[in-house]
Amino acid sequence: MACPPTPWWSCTAGTPPSDRSRAAASIGLVSTIEVRRIEEGDLPAVVAGIPSRAPERYRDQLELQGRGGFVFLIGWLDDAPVGFVGVGMHEDGSPDVLAESRGFAMVSDLYVEESYRRRGVARALMAALEDEARDAEMAGVILDTGTDEKNEAARALYRDLGYVDQGGVYLGGWSDPHRPGVHLLDPLTLWLKSF
Repeated sequence: MACPPTPWWSCTAGTPPSDRSRAAASIGLVSTIEVRRIEEGDLPAVVAGIPSRAPERYRDQLELQGRGGFVFLIGWLDDAPVGFVGVGMHEDGSPDVLAESRGFAMVSDLYVEESYRRRGVARALMAALEDEARDAEMAGVILDTGTDEKNEAARALYRDLGYVDQGGVYLGGWSDPHRPGVHLLDPLTLWLKSF
């Protein structure tokens, strides 16, 4: 594991792969970020601590993780859940999966509650996600992000972490299964990081 290149970051380089998802990073002297896979016992705290998403979403992600090929990571700041990210490691060679992920691990919805942003939580989530992808022997990570101003900080983070914008814009859409009738269509850019 390579430590992120920020001076305040304390990480656990050299820890065995099985310990990486539970590794903690310290910020200053008062806050600790821990990133780990969601577990059944985490659900009440995650629903209460990250209210920006429908509670059913967390159960769905836990179930998806249980089926394999997907990991849902929770970022904890001082023992409180404040963010999450999912990553799919698609081993199946079907044309649909390969067209979407190109054989790379695929990021699903990096999110940190607004009041906890700019504290290193997203960076810690992405570092743990990359560890998961390496442990699964993926060639790298692929993600997309919005092109609007509200996603500028995310694009800067990805750039800083070594992701490369693939150029161009495409329209990506999805429907929220927990909010019938809610369909989103966004202009997105595609980013890759090879290991």
